[in-house]
Formats: sequence, C-alpha cells, structure tokens
Amino acid sequence: MGVKACLRRLLKKWPFLHRLVVRAYFALRPVRLRELVIGTRAREEEWARRHLRGGNDWGNTQRAGSKDEWVMSYWDSRDHAHRPLLLERLSAFHPFSSVLEIGCNCGPNLYLVAKRFPEAQVWGVDINPAAVETGTRLLASEGISNVKLSVGRADDLGQFEDNQVDVVFTDAVLIYVVPDKIEQVAREMVRVARRGIILVEQQCFGPNWRDAEGLGIHRGDVWVRDYSALFQRLAIEAPVRITKL
Repeated sequence: MGVKACLRRLLKKWPFLHRLVVRAYFALRPVRLRELVIGTRAREEEWARRHLRGGNDWGNTQRAGSKDEWVMSYWDSRDHAHRPLLLERLSAFHPFSSVLEIGCNCGPNLYLVAKRFPEAQVWGVDINPAAVETGTRLLASEGISNVKLSVGRADDLGQFEDNQVDVVFTDAVLIYVVPDKIEQVAREMVRVARRGIILVEQQCFGPNWRDAEGLGIHRGDVWVRDYSALFQRLAIEAPVRITKL
C-alpha cells in the first residue's frame, strides 16, 4: 500500500482531523491563494491554460497519456448521468430557436442539445482556446452544423445582443466564479437571455449554508451560493425554481 493510501486510511479513522487536512489542502492551493489576491482572474487564467497540464477531470482513462487527454475527457463524458437532466430542463422551454452554454469546453452538452433540437441555433462560449478548437473539429466530424463555439468569458458576452438567445445555461461553471465577478456574470446572462436561464451549479441548502447576499461561500475548491438571493440582489422579478439533485 502506498504512502498516500496509508495516510488517507489513517485520516479516515479521525474524521475531524480528516476534515481539517482537506480544508488546509484546498486553502493552501496556489490557485486559491491567487484567488484571494486577484479574484476570479486567478480561475480564468487557470482554466484558459488547463489543457497544458494534461490529465483529465472525469476519471475516464481511455485516452490516458495522449496529448489532448484533458479536452477529450470532456468529449468522452457525453453520456454522464447528469446530462439527461439538463436536456429535460431545456425541453421545458421548447419550442425555442436558440441556446447558449457559458463554459462549454469542447461541447459535450451542446452535442446532445444539437442532436435533440436540430432546428435550434446553438452557441457555446469557453475561456480555453484548445477546448474550443477541438470541439469545433469534433462537432464537424459528427456532421453537426448548428453549433458554433467561440472563445470568451462569462462576464463579457459582448458578442451577443440583448435578448438574443432564448435559453442560456451553465454546467459547473459558476462554482469557479469568485464574488468579485458573480454579479456581472449574472447580469450578462440576464441581459442575453430572452426566455430563461438554467444553472446546473451548487446551491446553498440548510442552516449551515447561509448566503444571504448570493455572492457565495467558499467550500472545498468551489463556490457554493444561494442563486435565489443572487437574482433578488439584481432585482430580477422572474420566478426562480430550484431542483435539488
């Protein structure tokens, strides 16, 4: 048994110590320390260069060691269990003519959206140029022509006009947006969306997760927040519905 495995097994015998070590690990990560100084920009820079580190974020190993392993791990995750739920929520707005995903990577969600709704214009924006380039190639190889990917940031959707897109959605993206930019990101989504916004994110639940202003609470390596409070903060009067997974 390796040193890491032994240490992990030992720590699990003392839950309090285990939690303390985990918190210390995430608190002292270089990106977290940079986040404390420059805010969301630390995460933007990390994700824009994420492909250079290799590895993958999904635990699938069929392309382990390949040059494009990181991007392809997202493409290979198209059958992940959470994606049908996203399609189900999106279907509630059908018929629609346009969809935008913010933080699309190479487009695993958009591949499914385009197949389900071939009549819709589908856009995706991501901060990582390698993901956008690879996704554009992969989608074309699948014969999908109604998806367009571009490089961009969540807080600046200037390429889209007000109320241009029927439905805007994110999937595990806002968990990396620090309080310094979350309001601007939300405003941009509201500005662009004509009919609705879908967020597949981590929502605050229970008395130990109070986020009265909706700006977020840092937990582990991500930001958890009360999105109802966030949209109330922005004086958005549209109803907010939350589904706990």
